[in-house]
Amino acid sequence: MEDVMNPKESLLIHSEDVDPQRRPKLYDMLSIVEGYAYLLSSEGLSNNPEDTRLLIFIMSPGTCGLIEDSPASVEGGSDEYYHAIVLDDVSLISLRTLISPPQRIRKESTGRPPKYSLAKEGQEIFKQYTEEGIPIKRIAKERRMSPTTVQKLLNLTRLQAVEEIVAGAAPPTEENLKLLRWAAEHGDEDRQEVYRELLNKLDKLQKQ
Repeated sequence: MEDVMNPKESLLIHSEDVDPQRRPKLYDMLSIVEGYAYLLSSEGLSNNPEDTRLLIFIMSPGTCGLIEDSPASVEGGSDEYYHAIVLDDVSLISLRTLISPPQRIRKESTGRPPKYSLAKEGQEIFKQYTEEGIPIKRIAKERRMSPTTVQKLLNLTRLQAVEEIVAGAAPPTEENLKLLRWAAEHGDEDRQEVYRELLNKLDKLQKQ
């Protein structure tokens, strides 16, 4: 029987698909998120087939984002244009609402626990814990949540912040590097190696 390619796999883009000399930032990012980057569109900028503006969707555990990239010129007159946008929890919900088919509205049971948002409660808890130094048990008591819920929201928000660092949308400050070190030990197993590789790269850059 003839194999049928998954449409999703046909959109995959890897580091070897781009020129590291003309697209160094994109090359590094694709190396980090290997297997999670998808080419949404490409637009020719000249008669040269390699002079294209690429729009890439990155999908990995904990975060999603968009990258727009145009290569540096062959003559060296212009540098690579690289712009990354991390889609937060609210953006993803809005995106799914726009592209998903209409669904039947089902009456929710009054016995279900409340749903919390990373963009609101998650960020507030993250600030309380990291900037104000408030313990998890106290945060849980003030917000009338269980400590488990507070810890879960805190960890998810941490991972979201780390993925912003990975995507290049957040600067590698000392505080962000602490988050990256935490994620390298406590993040999803399939992403820990990505975090460690980025830490090693940043450590080498600091030593130069």
